[in-house]
Amino acid sequence: MSDSGSSFIFVVESGFTLHAFSSAVEVLRVARKLGGDTQVSYALTTLEDGPVKASNGIAIVPNCAPDALPRGAILVVVAGAGAIHDLNPKLAAYLRQKVRMGHPVWAISSGVVRLAQAGLVNGQKVAAHWEDVPYLRDHHPDVDIATSLFISKGRHPTCSGGGASADLMLDYLSQHGPDGLVEDIASRLMLDGVRDGRLSQSLPENMRYSTSNKSVFAAVRLMETFCFDPLPIHEISARVGLSQRQLERLFKGEFERTPAFVYAELRMAEARQEVIVGRRPICDIAMDFGYSTANFSKVYRRVFGVLPSQDRKKTPTPMS
Repeated sequence: MSDSGSSFIFVVESGFTLHAFSSAVEVLRVARKLGGDTQVSYALTTLEDGPVKASNGIAIVPNCAPDALPRGAILVVVAGAGAIHDLNPKLAAYLRQKVRMGHPVWAISSGVVRLAQAGLVNGQKVAAHWEDVPYLRDHHPDVDIATSLFISKGRHPTCSGGGASADLMLDYLSQHGPDGLVEDIASRLMLDGVRDGRLSQSLPENMRYSTSNKSVFAAVRLMETFCFDPLPIHEISARVGLSQRQLERLFKGEFERTPAFVYAELRMAEARQEVIVGRRPICDIAMDFGYSTANFSKVYRRVFGVLPSQDRKKTPTPMS
């Protein structure tokens, strides 16, 4: 971290998501409390008058004028579900101005929508909450949407919101703070490890493999239920009242994948968090999911394009 430290200015509007905001702020608060080489500050601004109400009705009072930002301050846009329903031209113009002045601009939760509406992330990969994805695809097709928890590289770091806001801040501090800082912060905030940005968001069960076919949906639910103690495909098909061939034909039609591949994807998605975030031997993780070490590595590479041992060694790309 530079000698002058880092200033984060949270830009909020009515209806913002308090969970995403507080998750990010709490990480910075603890980093500031720990002191030492960790020099961070944070403040709140808005383009509205008076206190700003979050989506849960709790109001907070800004303590920084929108045009009185510290030099080089990082702006973090926080918005709520209303961002996909109503444009905010004043905020869009403000963000474009601050980018021209050289301020880094980040976004958490539906703040990603505000960046897209301001034209700041065309051609850039962003992490967006799954609830905002349909809107972004329909109205901002030039934005590259990822399913990951957060993306820290590029001109405009983004995160999907909620607890992922803490992960984004921890990732920043891991690149700019002293060794051991993020682990200390995570332990004080009772966070279950520091999640990697490569991990995907946890989607509702009915969205992981969306289908209107009741038999296919039932088969997917069985696969999710038996991630650790897998069932043979023929047993899954029998339980939903189909032959294995019928089930394979339906999966091909719905997902362009075989039932076996879908099952592998579901199981590996669960296992990947253990591989990247955990410290247990990969052979133990493989056993938990009913694989031999060699077969686990083979399936893992087929799903993610990288061996689990290589995935664990990867480190997040530092932010510019």
